[in-house]
Amino acid sequence: MKNKIINYSKVFESIIRVQMISSLYISSLTYNELKEVCNCSDGNMATHTKKLLSEGFILTNKEFVNNKPQTTYSLTEKGREEFVNYIKLLNNVVNQEDKI
Repeated sequence: MKNKIINYSKVFESIIRVQMISSLYISSLTYNELKEVCNCSDGNMATHTKKLLSEGFILTNKEFVNNKPQTTYSLTEKGREEFVNYIKLLNNVVNQEDKI
């Protein structure tokens, strides 16, 4: 079990990225909605969204709403699968701890 945790995606090493992924698992969110959920600065948002984009966990959709640019983020199928696997891994760890 220990090796599975060590070898797991570095995407999940950041609480902000975990918050982003778990929020996007429920529904797509605009930049401002996601920023509010994660309670982070514009700089943190840029850093963490770039990481999630480069790893193929999220997609962006940019459009104009009421003549203002709006970015919406959504979870990719890969992001969804990786998140589900991460939750299963955490559940297995917790279940193992209960047996000790």
